[in-house]
Amino acid sequence: MEEWIDKGWISATDASQIFAGYEEVLIQARVLTPTDYDVLLNAFENYWIDKTDRDVTGKNLSNDKSHARRIIHWLEDHCPDLNEMTPATVKAYLLHLKEHDYADNTVKNRLNIFRQLIDQAVILVMIDDNPARKVNLKQVNVRLRGVAQERRVLKVEEIPNIFEALQRHPNLITGCLPTVVHLGLYAGLRNAEMCWLRWDAIDWNSRIITIKESLCEETGELWKPKDYELRRLDVKQNCIDYLAREQERHNKAGFETPFVMPGGSARHPEYRTRPLHQDAPQKAFAKMVKAEGLDPAITVYCFRHTYATMALRAGVDLRTLQKRMGHSDIKTTMEYLHYIEPEEHPMDKLPY
Repeated sequence: MEEWIDKGWISATDASQIFAGYEEVLIQARVLTPTDYDVLLNAFENYWIDKTDRDVTGKNLSNDKSHARRIIHWLEDHCPDLNEMTPATVKAYLLHLKEHDYADNTVKNRLNIFRQLIDQAVILVMIDDNPARKVNLKQVNVRLRGVAQERRVLKVEEIPNIFEALQRHPNLITGCLPTVVHLGLYAGLRNAEMCWLRWDAIDWNSRIITIKESLCEETGELWKPKDYELRRLDVKQNCIDYLAREQERHNKAGFETPFVMPGGSARHPEYRTRPLHQDAPQKAFAKMVKAEGLDPAITVYCFRHTYATMALRAGVDLRTLQKRMGHSDIKTTMEYLHYIEPEEHPMDKLPY
């Protein structure tokens, strides 16, 4: 067949239409390049520069490359071989974003970057076609509506047990796992907000943590909060006391880092000046949960859910909680009202 095409007796398009299975045979015979995510990220950067005719220092490139890097980190865990990617893989990534309260516009933007990234993988012959081009947000939203998204809120008596278990795992993410729990329970931070939190964002005297843009001086990567909104969070004194002890521990260990939860490890101390990757807290916490035989439904994000629910139970109003949580739509905050059960008799607080 290839000889006929070479001699011009038949076109490749006609061959695919006339002879069933011809195109599939060609795909199977095609030798793919092994998946190399570093090469793919560089190709994405070059594509972006060529498309926009901007230099490598542009802010938009920095943001898009940062998003592409996060997509790649997710793919490294969930799809190490690009040739095994399907539309279901792409939908799983988008569901991951939706379940973590990412706004629709943010998810749409990430899908576009996902498509552009895998377009480059096709050009590099790491994959035959682009499954992300076969996925749209409507499919993901329909699936979300069809699945009950039950949030796991911790019971008060479960919290001391978790802190006790943390003491038996002092080496996970360089000893920062208790910091993850504190920032979730006492400030309601998202995973990325924890990882990009800098020491200079903490006002020790007023007990205020500010969520704002955060720069990694070493890589030049600029992280921005979801919806680009600055938030100032008041936290309890015991959380501030813990963070002060944690900063002292960092200093004694020689961690010269601006980040509350630094990247790197004992084997890779050169990465201490970078933020911890946002997937690292959940990986480490899941490892502890498994080792301790705790409920596997408890995740790092449960601490944020618990923070919101406990705040409502304590009488914090919806608008205040919306600002603390960083929700662009108050309807998202209102979903936590579901956990204020009548058995708790919230109406006992009526002043009459």
